[in-house]
Amino acid sequence: MSDAVAPAAVHSVALPPVQLFCLAHAGGTSMLYRRWAQHLPRSVEVVALELPGHGTRRALPASTTWPALIDEVIAQFDARRDATVPFAVFGHSMGALVGLELLHALRHRATDASQSAVWFGASAAVAPSCRIRETHWLGCTHEQMVAKLRSLGGTPEALLADRDFIDFLLPTLRADFHLCGTYGDTAGATAGATRRAPLDCPIDVFLGRDDAATARADDVARWRDETRGTFQQHRFDGAHFYLDDAPGPVLARVASSLADALVQQRGAPARLRTGEAWTQ
Repeated sequence: MSDAVAPAAVHSVALPPVQLFCLAHAGGTSMLYRRWAQHLPRSVEVVALELPGHGTRRALPASTTWPALIDEVIAQFDARRDATVPFAVFGHSMGALVGLELLHALRHRATDASQSAVWFGASAAVAPSCRIRETHWLGCTHEQMVAKLRSLGGTPEALLADRDFIDFLLPTLRADFHLCGTYGDTAGATAGATRRAPLDCPIDVFLGRDDAATARADDVARWRDETRGTFQQHRFDGAHFYLDDAPGPVLARVASSLADALVQQRGAPARLRTGEAWTQ
């Protein structure tokens, strides 16, 4: 497990052109990644995708099923994808689950290796196979949602006390937490009796040292099961929203991990471990 690297190191990392598609947390928007372009090398194009019902797409109804959500995300991805350069994906909290499903959906339709991601960064989330099932979120009360948001941190207490503000966000928050709580029902490696093949790209997991949601080390370490490539963990100062507090060290690590992944891309593809057999 690595610690954060110095913020100044981010500009010394030499990277060829690459697109980095980014996905935010439950209730979050593309604004989570507003400062990333200025911290990463110029060769990295940061593409923050917006889920329906969020941010600039607030007028659309939020998705409550995984297939519908991933269809929407793929449409956005296709609209902004530059097929002449490699791409990577980074997702924070719920965004880590969305990112994983996006990568599997893209691999399912891919006709060659150039259509697969070179790297995946999963932030502030336990491994999909270790998630706790929760089915009450679509009908949760105002008070239950406030308690959940308070436990995660990142929302000022003044906003949590503003009933009109929370009620305005409630439909989207209910949809997002419902998706997170029922992830294994219609998406993910835990769905059905047959496990799908792990990804081939490296996975780096990013964590806040004080995040209660990822406090169980074994639940985080199981992300290694989601790839046949390399796996690393990186911890930073902060809690669940460490990402927005001081992005410099985080983005230095993102840049160096992307550089490593692009070098690996030139080598041989990952091989199955002895005794492994997967469906695609």
